Amino acid sequence: MHHIDFLNDNLVDLPKTRAGDYVAFMDDLFQRYIRHVKAVDRRTPLGVMIATRLGAIEVACDALMRSLRAVLSGDRPTAYNELDVALTGLGPHFDAMCPKGDMSTLVNPIYRFRSLGDKPFLRKDLFHIPFHLPNLIKEMRYSVAGLPCLYLGGSTHVCWRELGEPALNTIAVARYSAVPNSNLRVLNFGHRMPVLAAYTATEPNRFLAPNTEVAFIAAQVACWPLVAICSIRVPDRSKPERPEYAIPQLVLEWITRTRAFHGVRYFSTHYDEYMDNPKTYMNYVFPASAIAPKDYCANLVNLFELTEPMTWADAKAVPVSLTGISRPIYKTRENIDVDLENEFGRVEDGLLNLPLGVVSA
Repeated sequence: MHHIDFLNDNLVDLPKTRAGDYVAFMDDLFQRYIRHVKAVDRRTPLGVMIATRLGAIEVACDALMRSLRAVLSGDRPTAYNELDVALTGLGPHFDAMCPKGDMSTLVNPIYRFRSLGDKPFLRKDLFHIPFHLPNLIKEMRYSVAGLPCLYLGGSTHVCWRELGEPALNTIAVARYSAVPNSNLRVLNFGHRMPVLAAYTATEPNRFLAPNTEVAFIAAQVACWPLVAICSIRVPDRSKPERPEYAIPQLVLEWITRTRAFHGVRYFSTHYDEYMDNPKTYMNYVFPASAIAPKDYCANLVNLFELTEPMTWADAKAVPVSLTGISRPIYKTRENIDVDLENEFGRVEDGLLNLPLGVVSA
């Protein structure tokens, strides 16, 4: 199997929706993926490098399954230790997956929504939930009860989707920007295999010999089991049991303990069809690290600036001019989505023209 066919196979496309018992579902998915790796054609440099990642993949799959079984049985310390085995083993591949140095240019521009209250919002009102209100912090895919996290989206559209598609006249919106040269580090789970397949097919000459781009694709292949187990859709959101969140929550705990990264970049599971530019469906989560009795995480305050929050109508009315900051265009299969451009794109253009400021208590 040629490496493009390997990357383009439906097996490796994410996210997936679990059917039946979650542990059995993941174990079967991992075993099929291992067989998929064994079937890759070794007559291309990328095929060879993919094949040589088999050992790391098998170790990661075993550790992730042990972690999953432990956490679902209530043994969280063992689950964390097994996850640490998986992530430590994949550590060298994280280096190939993430740009070296400061990653602020990767994430900007980014956005945040909040449902309107009974008075105008300040910047701090669109930051993370303050430390003195831990009862408001619920469990989510990358969140544990009581730990404040800053959730951001790569587009206003993905923010809208993640918030449950509320009426736009009921929300406030702000644009965020990671502070340049702040050494922002993000664990990048945002790459989907079909996008990588399209790239390798469009730029075949870049993969004719071992190089950094070949190593990047191979690193994605090695880390696929970890990304996959963090990208499974909840089949029935009306039920409280969500085992799909168990490992992502442990990943967040690992980040808060090790401080190896500030947060995680991951694609939304709320799309049936993904737009051409991955930025439009990308999410970011940054857990608080400098815990205090009240207010906000000082480390996150130093990493991000944001515009004054605005209603949707006010943001849409901001005059547009060239700012030198680009945003993704909403298009699918090279066809521009005029409706999304006129609504969400127009608001983003307006927000790009607003000044940024820091959060203060």
